[in-house]
Amino acid sequence: MDDPRLNHILAQRRWHARPERLVLVGLAPAERAAAALLLSESAAPFAQLIAEPGELTLLLPEDEWRARGAAFPRARLQGPLRAITFDLDLPDDLVGFLAAAARALAAARVPILAVCSFSKDHLLVREAQLAVALAALEALAE
Repeated sequence: MDDPRLNHILAQRRWHARPERLVLVGLAPAERAAAALLLSESAAPFAQLIAEPGELTLLLPEDEWRARGAAFPRARLQGPLRAITFDLDLPDDLVGFLAAAARALAAARVPILAVCSFSKDHLLVREAQLAVALAALEALAE
């Protein structure tokens, strides 16, 4: 069951689409040091590196990738993507926030990828579906 605070939080409409066009990059685990170096030298305002035993995933602005991606000739790419950022520090015990957003976007036929930071949540959507995604979130908040 969803948290009773959820409707109040959604009604605040505290989200925005980040301006950066993003790419999601799949890399081999052996490329970890090079990927970490790429991020450490980047001034990207929104980026992430996820390391798993079988793969690395890099999320960064498309222009950064174009400038530096040649160093990763076997990379797999998805994009362009846009991030919808929820501009509020969500309580760490809140239940159902992403589920509610995911249901609304699924009903609008918008695939998502959830990305979370310490206190904020972000949803990645295909750039071509950004307007539909924002409209679905707006309808959810009403």
